Amino acid sequence: MSAIHPVHALKAALRARFTGDSALAPLIGDAVHDAPPRGIEPPFLLLGDTTLRENGTSDADAVIADLDLVAVTRERGTAQALAILHAAQAAIAASALPVPEHHLSLILIRETLVRHDEAKALTRATARLRAFLHIP
Repeated sequence: MSAIHPVHALKAALRARFTGDSALAPLIGDAVHDAPPRGIEPPFLLLGDTTLRENGTSDADAVIADLDLVAVTRERGTAQALAILHAAQAAIAASALPVPEHHLSLILIRETLVRHDEAKALTRATARLRAFLHIP
């Protein structure tokens, strides 16, 4: 079994990919967080809620991780949030994503949701990712 939890490893790999991406940096800088930050104004990207379930066999350990990738903006419309999410998705697809102590066999977008919260004056674009991880 790996010394690094699969969710932690996946989030670390995504954070490293996003903070070094030339298309995403002009949109959010290095603002990639695990939770909405206090005292920092949008735009930013959240590595949000994650569900992990076992998907191994008698011969190999494997898991499926479902992770919400959330672009948050103050824009009333959805264009900025969708641009951030699109840049993040392109960064993921650009090349193989090295996940510490795990082998990522597939990562895909299962669903995309966009909504504006009038009460908080925030727009959120959420991509629900599914990642298949094998544990060496």
